[in-house]
Amino acid sequence: WPTEPDDALYLVHAFHRFLQSRKSQKGNMLQAKPFFAQISFHNCHKPFIGSNKHKASCARNETCRPPKAGEPFYTDEELDYYACLTQLDDAVGKLLKILREEGYYDNTLIWFSSDNGPEGNCPPNGICQRDKSNPQRPKEGPGSAGPLRGRKRDIYEGGHRVPAIVSWPAFIGNNKDRVSWETVSVVDFLPTVMDVLNVHRPSEQKAWAMDGRSILPILQGKKWSDLGDPRELGLGFYDAKLAMVHGWGYRYGKWKYVHGSRSCKIEPCRRAQLFNLDVDLGERNDLSNQHPELLLEIQSRFYRWHQSVLHSRRSESHCHSASELDLPFSVSAAFR
Repeated sequence: WPTEPDDALYLVHAFHRFLQSRKSQKGNMLQAKPFFAQISFHNCHKPFIGSNKHKASCARNETCRPPKAGEPFYTDEELDYYACLTQLDDAVGKLLKILREEGYYDNTLIWFSSDNGPEGNCPPNGICQRDKSNPQRPKEGPGSAGPLRGRKRDIYEGGHRVPAIVSWPAFIGNNKDRVSWETVSVVDFLPTVMDVLNVHRPSEQKAWAMDGRSILPILQGKKWSDLGDPRELGLGFYDAKLAMVHGWGYRYGKWKYVHGSRSCKIEPCRRAQLFNLDVDLGERNDLSNQHPELLLEIQSRFYRWHQSVLHSRRSESHCHSASELDLPFSVSAAFR
């Protein structure tokens, strides 16, 4: 199929053809069966390449706010980025329209999110420049993490804390404007789908570790604390092997342990840090000295989680050889 100047529409059209193919096979029987579709748009990942039409629209201030008074006009990179963002917005709108037209929308669980914060690092300590004075035009590049510390690849919140939208009218009902600040992760995709479909893991995988949990209680307005325990999540980047250049961390309810990060280039942020995200979402106030026993407890939890990850890679993987645990086979082969 030919690709249009707006390449986000390529995936939209492919998804539409998929839904139409369900009608054509065996009458309408397939329409009654659940389907799963993961639609991963390139927008707004580097390289930012927006269509000329959308860049021109941004330059005319039709889809972009004008720069602040006294500031230079948007750079080519910024125009490309904001054009890509507009194209993504248009594409998602078309997907939702297709679901409505084909009769799937009300009973389809739609999960919309990004996988990381904006591109670029904030050395030497993860605190980005102009994040307060001009958050829509950070010095590090297009895209803003708002008040958060760090950007893509950072263990700090700016590296991975992103908004998400979940829609499922048949389940959520009239509570369409509900906002939740509970921590949810992409590792929750699988257990949520399993919960929706009421399916279980094969018997030989019953003892295997699973980091995620179903978010159906959150969609019903509950909090993780209502379920009896705080949300825990291990944090890492690039590989299971621990390296200070990438850093690592652990969420334990409102508390967060951070040890190094990609933007961290100086000694203070290379030490173990402890933050209370309920009152310090920007991770500016290290409380490790005030709560040494709590820090030690969370570090122990991280250690147990990390050991579990290593065990899963060694003993719960379907890879054919140990070498495939470091890189996927296709990538390994390319570099050997």
